[in-house]
Amino acid sequence: MFMHQPWLALVRRFLADSRGAFAISLALLGAFLLSMAALGLEGSRYVMEQARLSDAMEQAALALTAEDNGEGAERNYALSSDWLAAYMNHAEKVERPVIRVLHGVANSAHHLAWVEYRLSSHVLQSSWFSSAFFPSFNKQVNVGNNGAARKFRSNIDVAFVVDFSGSMRQSIDKEIGNKSKPWKMDVAKQITVKLARQLAEYDIDNKVAFIPFGWGTRKGNVCAPQFVLNAPIPPELFSKNDAGTIAKLYDYIDYPATINAIPHQVNDIRININQVDELLCLSFHSPESIEEGLTMTQAETIPLTADPEQLNKAIINMSASDRTLVSSGMLEGTQVLAKGSASRKVLVIVSDGQDWPMQNEGITQRLLDNGLCEKIRSVLTTPHAVGKIAFIALKYNPTSDWEKCVGSNNFYTAQNFQEFEDAMTRAVYEEVGHNTLKD
Repeated sequence: MFMHQPWLALVRRFLADSRGAFAISLALLGAFLLSMAALGLEGSRYVMEQARLSDAMEQAALALTAEDNGEGAERNYALSSDWLAAYMNHAEKVERPVIRVLHGVANSAHHLAWVEYRLSSHVLQSSWFSSAFFPSFNKQVNVGNNGAARKFRSNIDVAFVVDFSGSMRQSIDKEIGNKSKPWKMDVAKQITVKLARQLAEYDIDNKVAFIPFGWGTRKGNVCAPQFVLNAPIPPELFSKNDAGTIAKLYDYIDYPATINAIPHQVNDIRININQVDELLCLSFHSPESIEEGLTMTQAETIPLTADPEQLNKAIINMSASDRTLVSSGMLEGTQVLAKGSASRKVLVIVSDGQDWPMQNEGITQRLLDNGLCEKIRSVLTTPHAVGKIAFIALKYNPTSDWEKCVGSNNFYTAQNFQEFEDAMTRAVYEEVGHNTLKD
């Protein structure tokens, strides 16, 4: 019996010793605690990632409604992918978004239509605390979300006022080898028709006009720049296109009266086109077109039309080789738009060079100083929308402050075909829209 007493004493001391009492329970609870920590941290992280993905999708949807490139456009995927990359820059993989485009009419009586872009996507994220020894998220988790934006659009009248000077017969992009590139004026016509077809698809009586201009505009066989004169001009003034002769017209124009006459037709200058020099008033077809045996038509104003095919037929073969006087096109374009009845009116001006002769105080600049843009904007304003003027400088740097005239958001520069098309599109579709209920 005495032999077992030391062992019994050891057992009693062990049972009486409370040191490390919680070690066993901690070991038993360790897996549970690690699991709770992992799930808590990872779970909140993935909730935040899902929220970030939702923000990315909503911002992308707003961007797509602003551009409204239509169903299936590759630009939609490039733009939305850029937003995803910016927001989800820590993701292992970002899936190509699924994009749906919906259309509808909210109020047919007031020609109010809407377009809606719906986007969804998934991103692959790697877990920080994934383990096989305690409950946790998988090594990689697929996070998904979606976004939607809708833009309402009232019916619109758009007038494209396009420079038909000789430099517009140059290529918009650099030629590669012997592969010819389209002229700038031809690209302008193509984009105009494309936009007219898009506007027609809304079926809310959208209309488009096309106003070519050079150093003046023409109506049929008459040279008729819409300037108010303070005295009769010499008959021979338009028969020569040298800078010294044409500059004399500057002193015959009554600039405040010309502004006040907007948007009414002015008949102070009406000269038979046969008596006008070939580089004025769109009186001269391009020699290249004639040499190539193309059937060209004279460049003159095409009034507002809701039929894009009629517009295409009217302008597709237009050609000219002229000087540049932007204000002559602006005055003509405003008269055309003023006759429209749409809820919104937009004047889009395209030019690729300075007015001729190149003087700081030329006709256009003097009209700008007398409030040309302010008067045009007020004339184009309707009870539903403020009138809009947009200016696109095509491969040149203007000396006149067109940004001040049209506003910084409506002034565009374009150096190539894609930038030109983007500028033309944005000039027409300027609204961004708003986020709406999503799936």
